[in-house]
Amino acid sequence: MRFGAVTDIGMRRKINEDNYCIHEDKHFPYVIVADGMGGHQAGEVASRMVIEIIEEYLDKELSPSLDYVEAGEAARQAFISANSTIYNYAKNNYKIMGMGTTTTFVMIYQEKIITAHVGDSRAYMIGDGIKQITKDHSYVQELVSRGEISPEMAKNHPKKNYITRAMGAEETVKVDISIRPYNGETIVLCSDGLTNFVEDEEILCYIKNSDDLQKSALKLTELANERGGSDNITIVAFGKGDNGNES
Repeated sequence: MRFGAVTDIGMRRKINEDNYCIHEDKHFPYVIVADGMGGHQAGEVASRMVIEIIEEYLDKELSPSLDYVEAGEAARQAFISANSTIYNYAKNNYKIMGMGTTTTFVMIYQEKIITAHVGDSRAYMIGDGIKQITKDHSYVQELVSRGEISPEMAKNHPKKNYITRAMGAEETVKVDISIRPYNGETIVLCSDGLTNFVEDEEILCYIKNSDDLQKSALKLTELANERGGSDNITIVAFGKGDNGNES
């Protein structure tokens, strides 16, 4: 596997509430991107906690004896555990009450792409083209799904950053799980600090056939900052390949 990852505070924020992890493992390579929200630095707490809890849970539960469906269920249970822990932690600490975080997870196992997702951080699959493999949990996406606005209108909608689902925001959470074949594509996870300023086709252009995913991630981050950088920016790219940062 080769990897590239950048998290950047952006041009206007005082702290970076995004977090990510890269789990470089022979059997279970996975990445996570989390974009926190909440006052008093609570977003940074939530995004850090969700990654730590999911990692700890999967370290215990993942085994090469699992099939890919069981591995997907382990990921779902890791999200549920993390949601419960964060919700209860915030409930008992008034300064960070109401904190939450988006969380997007992708693992490649048994030639499958296993995705777990809550919020509006995205995962893309890049081969000859680019395909978004998560669906935003946002007010604007609901309007698009109902046919009330077009995807083009959604890009500039005043409520495009209103999310409808987050980790830790409520006592229970519905986790989207998907499993699809993996044929050597590059997987890209990113927070909305990137996708608010960079088009999907631009992500494809920088990532497709990249010799260095780290350099590509840096260039995409720079592009988002050049166009305003009003939010934290995180991008993680990984996949099979003979060039770049091998593990």
